Amino acid sequence: MAGVKYKYALDEKNRIVSINQANLERNEGHIYHCISCGARMIARFGEVRNQHFAHHDDNHCGTETYLHMLAKRLIKEKFDTDEQFLVGYYREVKCSEIATCPFAKEEECFSYKLETFDLKEFYDICEEEKPVRNYIADLLLTNSSKPDREPVLIEIQVLHKSTSQKITSGLRIIEIRIKTEEDINSLLSAPIVENPDAKFGQVRDVETIGFAKFYGFKKKSLVPEPLEQRSIQRFYLFRSGKAFVTNMDEFKSCRKVSIKDNDKAIFEASIDSFYLGSPSPYEFGYAAARRHGIDLKTCQFCKYHRSGYEVGLGINPIFCCLYKKYGTPENPEPQYANECGYYREDRELMEKIKNSMPTIVVASL
Repeated sequence: MAGVKYKYALDEKNRIVSINQANLERNEGHIYHCISCGARMIARFGEVRNQHFAHHDDNHCGTETYLHMLAKRLIKEKFDTDEQFLVGYYREVKCSEIATCPFAKEEECFSYKLETFDLKEFYDICEEEKPVRNYIADLLLTNSSKPDREPVLIEIQVLHKSTSQKITSGLRIIEIRIKTEEDINSLLSAPIVENPDAKFGQVRDVETIGFAKFYGFKKKSLVPEPLEQRSIQRFYLFRSGKAFVTNMDEFKSCRKVSIKDNDKAIFEASIDSFYLGSPSPYEFGYAAARRHGIDLKTCQFCKYHRSGYEVGLGINPIFCCLYKKYGTPENPEPQYANECGYYREDRELMEKIKNSMPTIVVASL
């Protein structure tokens, strides 16, 4: 392919040589050949950015084959010479307290953790183009003393992915997507890891360049860990009868729900409830306070109250239906119920609260 500036070639001993190495030696005794097609190459030492190998006879082989073969050779060399061969992929980790936490939810109480493994602890042989079952591996990792150990296939993707049959074969496959020599160099200088977006679902191929995909590996960790995956609403009740419910920016961690954090509050509770809806977190909080022996009335429980949002008010959440007839405040504070002579408890609402009461944890008082 015209215009390609190869940074690597093979020397007379079939060793991979970078243009930087060739430049340092400046030795006429070396003969270089193309990694891909085997044709004679010459080292061109121009400006630093333009130093490269070029085909002697202007023959230009395919870039895909060159990158594919270069990656195989360099990754194998890394395995054979380095003390470690680190790879990493994301595994699902369950919360260790899911069986005891009152707010535990199977669909939420887990996280993804990048776990790194040294494959040289399990494998000591790396071979090119080796058959395994009905497939040929670009690189095959095996264990000389434990031939029955499940092998690992390393596949290099320049343009063509592994076939769906190969991916679903049950074999452990690490498929590495590269596009340039720089992608290969980055793989050699750090662990071969999975794209972080993999934990959120399928990622586009263009986003996997420089990363690896892991097929056939165990993606669930057997060791649970203490996690903080859920954010819970907090209800505060004050001596005046006023109450406050945290908004989404102030939700408490699921691991801190039983800790009292407001000295002025006479009652605190963490409520596993949506911020908006009916019954509201305020109504659940007041009900929880009453269950714990706090004697209070609140306009939230009066049969003559309506939510301000229901009647088009966006500022005060309480609207009194009796304000025209009896002169009560149109938008009373909740504690007004303690002095209102027309307060009547809404039994239907109280039954609804009772039947839909979410998980509530009261903070230490």
